[in-house]
Amino acid sequence: MILPFRLLTGAAVLFTLVVALGYAVTAGYFREFDLVISHALSMQRGSSPEWLILLMQGISWIGGGVQRYIIVAVLTFALWRWWGWGSALAMGVTTLIAALTSDVMKYFFARVRPDFVAQLDPITSPAFPSGHSNNAAVVYILFIMLVPQARHPLWQIAAATMILMTGVSRIMLGVHWPTDVLGGWMLGASFALMAGAVIAYRQHQRQAAFPSVLAP
Repeated sequence: MILPFRLLTGAAVLFTLVVALGYAVTAGYFREFDLVISHALSMQRGSSPEWLILLMQGISWIGGGVQRYIIVAVLTFALWRWWGWGSALAMGVTTLIAALTSDVMKYFFARVRPDFVAQLDPITSPAFPSGHSNNAAVVYILFIMLVPQARHPLWQIAAATMILMTGVSRIMLGVHWPTDVLGGWMLGASFALMAGAVIAYRQHQRQAAFPSVLAP
């Protein structure tokens, strides 16, 4: 029972940090931090390489809109075929709840998006936390947890790279502050850990092997 408790504790700590960060940024804290990093990374047409803009738009496209739900649906179906309904349910339900929570937080904190450069992926919803970053964190971390083959370091590096680049792309496109991205990463990770705690608890209760990185 130690593993579920540790995972749940980690999830609670991360979720608490997201809420605390939300209150902090809306109160004006970390503004200098956000401005320095945003000015360093934000791109503009005419001065930034067009290929880099297109690359960041492509990476960002994968993690947002209808396409992210299509990707999650495909992964959920694949997990069901490979490992059964438990893995599929963990992926589908966790990502959906994480996305809904992110949307609720956005309108609760109602943080304004960056406006010092023209957005390269125009969007009007509030900024904190980043939905793209949240989605990337929960999906790729859960993938590593649920798929045994993903224990290989190359899969883990690929997942970490996608999580990192999805968040960075939102800053470079001028649609999110760095703290929005940080909040999204922590939120997604917290839900992935919550799912991991449930899986580990069920594993303990059933005294049966579960096809995941959490298995002893």
